[in-house]
Amino acid sequence: MVSGMAAIACFTFDNMGEAADIGAGRRSGAYPAGDDPSLAVGYPAIFTLLERSGTRASFFVEGWNGEHHADAVREIVERGHELGMHGWLHEDWGALSADAERELAARATAALTRAAGTAPRGFRAPGGVRSAHTERILLELGYRYDASLGDGMRPTLLPSGLAQIPFVWPCVDGFYYLTRQPPADPAEVRDAWLAALHKAIQRDGLFVTICHAFLTGADPARLAALAAIIETAQADGIEICTLGTVAERLRG
Repeated sequence: MVSGMAAIACFTFDNMGEAADIGAGRRSGAYPAGDDPSLAVGYPAIFTLLERSGTRASFFVEGWNGEHHADAVREIVERGHELGMHGWLHEDWGALSADAERELAARATAALTRAAGTAPRGFRAPGGVRSAHTERILLELGYRYDASLGDGMRPTLLPSGLAQIPFVWPCVDGFYYLTRQPPADPAEVRDAWLAALHKAIQRDGLFVTICHAFLTGADPARLAALAAIIETAQADGIEICTLGTVAERLRG
């Protein structure tokens, strides 16, 4: 993966609250306080799991949450996790014009910074697809890495200095729980991720999962599947760190 670096596992989480539903037109506004299931159930369950296992994770949330769920955004940082930006309202990022992308990225960055008290330094494009303008815009805003889709699972340092830390769809919970009807059994997801983790170990590679509070966090069996992956990584002596840590190591 990186010269002299052994296998690494990173556990990441995308989306917060109802932002994506508002962006997609499925909702016209925020839930009443305390009614959003991902915030009421999913996030607390995820935080409990991470605290119990001593795991630091990377959370990519929409900037809208910085204005509407500021306490929840701040809690991510207060609990010792890494905060990243995930668009404003989960837009189709790769289809945005350069001007629209710049405006939304700046707006989201400012809102998350105000809420958390620290600026996000990592970005993941909603839907995973960035545009030809994204790299330049992220650098202008002080970002250190992009965690969107890339070339397989090979982290690289782009010529501009921006680190690229990609993911693969089979390590995303939605690949199993959203795109399949009926959704996959959590035991199948656990076994698929265990196989991917062991492959990363054999190759001294990078293993990254992407989970969502409304999918994995709100379902005990799915959360248990994720817990099994974390426990296996720890038992096998694999280093677990944030994507930001990987990005800094790429810089040497």
